[in-house]
Formats: sequence, structure tokens, C-alpha cells
Amino acid sequence: MNIFRQLRWKLTLSYTLVTVSAFLVVLLIMGGVLLPRIFLPNNFLSPPDMLTIIRDNSSPLWSQVLSSSPVNTILIRTLLNESDATVTSRNFLRIGSMEFAVRTLATLQVLVIGPDGTLIGKNPEYYLPGAVIGQPFDARQIQGLEAPYEAALSGETDENRLYSIYEPNNRILLAFPIFHTPGGDPNQVVGVLVAIFDPLPTQADIPSHILNIAGRSLLFLFLGAGVMGAIFGYVFAHGLDTRFKRISATTDRWSDGDFSKYIEDDTGDEITQLGQRLNSMARQLQSLLRRRQEMAISEERNRLARDLHDSAKQQALAASFELGTALTLFDSDPQGAKNHLVEADTLVDGVRKELTNLVHELRPQSMDGQDFSETLKEYAMDWSQRNGIALTININGNGELSLETRETLFRIAQEALANTARHSASKHADLSLEFMTDTVMLTIHDDGHGFATDVQHNGLGLYSMRERAEALGGSFQVNSAPGQGTQIVVTLPRGNDEDAP
Repeated sequence: MNIFRQLRWKLTLSYTLVTVSAFLVVLLIMGGVLLPRIFLPNNFLSPPDMLTIIRDNSSPLWSQVLSSSPVNTILIRTLLNESDATVTSRNFLRIGSMEFAVRTLATLQVLVIGPDGTLIGKNPEYYLPGAVIGQPFDARQIQGLEAPYEAALSGETDENRLYSIYEPNNRILLAFPIFHTPGGDPNQVVGVLVAIFDPLPTQADIPSHILNIAGRSLLFLFLGAGVMGAIFGYVFAHGLDTRFKRISATTDRWSDGDFSKYIEDDTGDEITQLGQRLNSMARQLQSLLRRRQEMAISEERNRLARDLHDSAKQQALAASFELGTALTLFDSDPQGAKNHLVEADTLVDGVRKELTNLVHELRPQSMDGQDFSETLKEYAMDWSQRNGIALTININGNGELSLETRETLFRIAQEALANTARHSASKHADLSLEFMTDTVMLTIHDDGHGFATDVQHNGLGLYSMRERAEALGGSFQVNSAPGQGTQIVVTLPRGNDEDAP
């Protein structure tokens, strides 16, 4: 199961949105600020300025072409076909070697007329179907052109007389003379160049033109930015996903008690720092578990030594005394020696039972694989048979218990029953286990001789049971008095169902 799949796709989506948003912001800045300042309507230049620009850039070439004899009409057609509607003004900004100039567009028609009024070229060729190349050109076919054309044909150089503006659509009509090349008569007109501009765009056309460009570009920018952002986001998220899965796999091993492997991440970012802190925590936890295990082993050894000293050792010593006395009386008083041997046999049988009880307490009892109530019942019945003490078992309800709660209840029951067998001299005991909503209660009662609870005892059994119960947030209570038996009541939280089998 990929537990970081959601993180991967969230990161992928976020990077995609960030990338697309960045491209849109750049596009809006370009469309709203740069384009209107660079792409200007053609009325940015006045007609005299346009005449000056065309004359400066075109007159030398056309003067050379039209001064030749005969005139090369193929060359004229080629030059006209290469003409476009771009008019570049003088530079308006210069930074070092970089120059910035404004430009504009218009629908452009060009006519070339010879000095005798004959049309010798036009572009586009379909313009003015009535005007045929090689035939006389009638300027009256184009409204507003007649006056500038006549002035240019007569050699006029005053720019204010070489243009006109046709008001209905602000069409600009330019006509300027082409003079003979140097070496000939400088006042000889060798032709007239007519340029007709139909404004496109006008100032009103700028917003729609920008929207048209932006609309067509937006789709490509959006798709390109989206794909690039998705790829970048997926690759970046995949790297994070791999690193987090490595951390998750290692911590899962730690939770199972396997500290043989630590998190390896040398990227150097915050995740690496997190891994290093987790490694440090794991080492501390491993050290703590080791110390806790050592303390538990030491505590168990001390308890075992105490139990052997208080029970088996004392009984073995008493049996030894009885055997010694029997040997002394064997020749002089056989019957008395026999009585001591019988008592020694009883003491040895008690040692055997005590050692058997200790072996059962030390044997690991599995808390998994079966119902805890059955596990506790089997142990209690076996204890009753081994010690010859009648036992009544009562279990009310059922339910899931956490592993920690089960182990604690079982160890307390072991210790309490062991104390009953060793110290109470009882004939009968009761064990009850009651399941409640959030807690479970274990009660063990015997009919032995009891003891005074207000008197301090040297044994660690009661202290160990209390410590186990309180470690889980439970309670431990002892009720006893001389001659009235002993009752132990333990209440523990049931724990999380997730820990239960």
C-alpha cells in the first residue's frame, strides 16, 4: 500500500497550478504593458514623416531602376512583390548597442508610373483591375490621389503637396517623384511611386488585436506550462515519496523491535534532519529497551532468589535436619527415626511442588492465539491441581484487551496465586475476571490466615503487583486481616482494540 500516494498527487497538482499561474501572469504583463507600447497604430507617424522615411529608404533604389533604359519590368515586379506593410520609424531608445524602434502595419498598395504617365508596375497585381500595365494611368480612378500624383509627376518636392488623406476610412495616399540618378539631370523625373495605406490597425483595433494574439497564444502557453509543471511536480513529488517510504519502512521495522537498520538520507534538507533525529530517537529507544530488559531480568532473578530462599531453601534445610535426626535415632529408636523420615519426605515433596510452581511461573506464556479468559482459566486450574487448593473460577463478560493489559493481568494473577500457595495455608480460593465498558477487574480471594496490611513486609510480591498495575494507569487494592483470608483487587484499562488479537 502506497501511503504517500495522496501526497504525491497533491504536490504534482500544486506545482502544475503554480507553473501555469506564473505563465499567465507573465502573459498578462506582456499583453497589458509591453504590446501596446511596442505595437502602435499607423497614425503614430504623420504622412510627411512617412514620405521622408520612404524617400530615404526607397528613392536611391527606384532611381537606379527607373533610370535604366529600357526599364526592367521583371525587376520592378520582383521589387514590388518583396514590399510589405511594415513601416519602421527612427529609433526611440538606445541602450549600448541595442536599439528599440516602433513599427506599425497597414494594408499597402504600390503603383509605379513612368514619366509619360504609363503604368509600369503595381502590387498587388489584382489591385485596380481597370489599370493595365503598359497603358496610361488615370489617377482619377483613386479618390484623393489626383492632386498628389500630378504634383509628383511635375517634380514637386514639397512634402505637404505629395499626400492626401481620404476621410471616410483615413486612407493615406502618398505620391513622390523619382529623380534621375546622379550623373544625369537631377531635376528629371524618371517616374512616380504611389503608396496607398489603408490603416490597420487603428487605435481602436489595438485591444482586439492584443486579445487575438493572447487568445491564440494562451492555449499553447497553458498546455506547455501545464505539461512542464506536471512533469516537474511529479518528478519532485516522486523523490519525496521515495524518501518518505524509506523512512516509513525503517520505522515499521523499529516498531517490530528490529533496530538493525537506520534511516539513510544524505540530501541535506529538512527531511534529512528529520531522519537523523529519528535515528537518534531509535538509538535512545534501543538503549532504553536494553536497560529495561536488563532491569527486568535482574528483578526476576532477585524474585526467584527470594522465592527459593523463602520457600524451597527453608524446606530443604528442614528436610536435611529431619534426615540428620533420623540417622541419629536409626539404631536406638527405629520408630522415632521413621517419624522423622516421614516428615522429611513431606518436606521434600513440598520442595518439589515449590520448584514446580517456580518453573511454571518462569515458563513463557503466550498471550496470542487464544482467548485470554481461556488462557487464565487453564493456568488457574493447573495451579489448583499442583497445589491441592480448591479454586472457583468466575468470568463475567468478554471483550478485547490490549496485549499490555493481558500480560499485566496474567503476571499479577501468577504472583497472587503463588503467594496464596506459599503463605496463606488456605484450603479454598476464588478467582473472578469481570469485563466492564472501559476497564477489566481481576479479583483473587483465599480463606487463609491472612495478615495485617498496616505492618510492613519484606517481600516484594505485593510491591511488584502494585507497580505493574499503576504502570498501566490502573489500581491495586489488598484487603486482609489475621484469620480472615486475603483479597486482591486489580482494575486495569482494557486498552486499544488495535493492540488486541
